[in-house]
Amino acid sequence: MNYKKPFYSLRLKSNNAGYYLVINGCIIEEHNGIEPNQMEFPINQWIKNGENSFEIYHLNVPTGFGKLGLRADGEIILELCVRENDEQNAIVIQRTAYVGTTLNLDRNKVNYSDVEALQSTLISSSRPCQFNIHNSNIKLADDGKFAIGEYQVGKGITEALQISQTITLPTPFPLWRFFEADELKHHYDMTDEEWEVARKDLYNNAYQPLWQAINDNDKEKLKQLFTERGKEYDLAFYKPNKGQDTYEMVHHISGLINDSELESVLPINFDYSDICVSFNHQLAWLHNFELPLSSKLEFKHKNADLVTRIPVMFAHFDGKWEIVR
Repeated sequence: MNYKKPFYSLRLKSNNAGYYLVINGCIIEEHNGIEPNQMEFPINQWIKNGENSFEIYHLNVPTGFGKLGLRADGEIILELCVRENDEQNAIVIQRTAYVGTTLNLDRNKVNYSDVEALQSTLISSSRPCQFNIHNSNIKLADDGKFAIGEYQVGKGITEALQISQTITLPTPFPLWRFFEADELKHHYDMTDEEWEVARKDLYNNAYQPLWQAINDNDKEKLKQLFTERGKEYDLAFYKPNKGQDTYEMVHHISGLINDSELESVLPINFDYSDICVSFNHQLAWLHNFELPLSSKLEFKHKNADLVTRIPVMFAHFDGKWEIVR
C-alpha cells in the first residue's frame, strides 16, 4: 500500500551555507547568507509522476579568508517527506546531509578533481534504493514505486558545488502544463538588445495587467489571471471544491489591498528589474538585481520597515504569458 493522495514536502536546515534548491529545473528556494535557516514547504506543485531531478546549487558565501567561497563549516540537511494528504504524520523517505568539513579546500578553493572528497561531503546521506511504503514503513522492493538514485557532485554554476540526484516518486496528478511551455532563453544566451526586448515583454504583457488588477482591486480580473494556476493547485493539494485555490488567492490579495497597515501596491521599478528564467527554460519572472527569487509585487508596511510580497512565476504558451506558479 502506497499513498492514494501523497503530500510531499521538503524539510530544510542549514548553517554557514548559501544555495538554490532546484526541483526539475525550477528554483524553489534560495539562501544567500550564512545565517541559520530552517523551514518545511510543500512540493507537490513542482514534481512529476516518475523520475524527478533534485539539485542543490551551492552559492559562494563570506569566508574567513575575506573572500567568497564554500565554508568548511557549511551544513545543509534536506529531508524529503511524504504523508497521506489528510494525515499529520509524515515519514522521511530521503535525506541529503551535506557537511563541508571533508572538502579538500586550499585557501577556500575547492579541488574538483578530488572526487572522493566531494562525495564524502554526503557520507551520512541516503543510499540508492528502491522501495514501497506499507503502513508508514519503508519496504525495499525491486519493483518499488519509489527509487533513490546516485548522487552526482561537481562544479556548480558559480564554481561552488552542485549536488544532483534523480528520485522516482508516484503521484496521482497529471504532468503540470508549464513543463510543456514555450522554451525561454537565459540572460547569458541573449544579446543586450534581446534581453531588453524580453524584459519589456514580460513587464508589459504579464506584470502590468496583474499590477493594474491589484491596484484597482479588480477581483474578476484577478480571478481570470489566476484561474489556470488555481486549477493545478486544486489538483496538487486535493482541494475539495472546484476553483477553491483561485478563490483563496484572490481573497488573500484582496486582504492585502484592504489591510489598513499596508500602503497601496508599490509601482514596479522597471529600471531595477531583471528577468530570471528557470534552469529548465520554462518559467520566467522579474526580480530585483542580485535577488533571483525576489518579487516585484510589493506592499509596504506603514509603521515598519517591511514589505509584503506576492511571488508569481509565468510560463509562455503560444505567444501569451500565463501565471502558473
